[in-house]
Amino acid sequence: MGHEAKRDSGVTLVEGAIILPLLVLIILSIMELGLAFKDFLTTDFAAKEGARVGALAGNDPDADCAIVQSIIAGYTGTDIANLDSIRISEVDSNGNLGSTNTWTFVGPDPTDCDDWTVVGSWLSENRDVALGEDAEVDIIGVTIDTRHDWVTGFPPWRGQINIERTAIQRLEPESFE
Repeated sequence: MGHEAKRDSGVTLVEGAIILPLLVLIILSIMELGLAFKDFLTTDFAAKEGARVGALAGNDPDADCAIVQSIIAGYTGTDIANLDSIRISEVDSNGNLGSTNTWTFVGPDPTDCDDWTVVGSWLSENRDVALGEDAEVDIIGVTIDTRHDWVTGFPPWRGQINIERTAIQRLEPESFE
């Protein structure tokens, strides 16, 4: 009986040595994918919130700044560091993006619109928010480009992945006739 007990404990030790790395790999996978999914959801929510704010701001001269500030409000400091750009686009009735303003953070304060560079031609003052016989209200699209850095660097989670989310919404009309 003594030899059988020693043999069983040896088998248990070998089984544990085989299972432990697999268990660690599964736990790391759940953690890495969970953090990536959190960043995906944060970016998706921020794009939707930016489009909602843009739809309400309409043709206000500070509409784009309000969009950027609403997006930044949903991010933490580390998320902002991975934010590549915010694109505010005119969208046609088929959902295709047209004229675009690209906002890129240059620092130091992401809530200050003067700390962003803007390249584009779709001025907020020129957005159509009035309903009329021949006029249609413009549609706005907000696209956020960000990165997710893998935490462990353990294969296959090395480097980073890009996350791009777009939300589209019709501008709110100023009046109904």
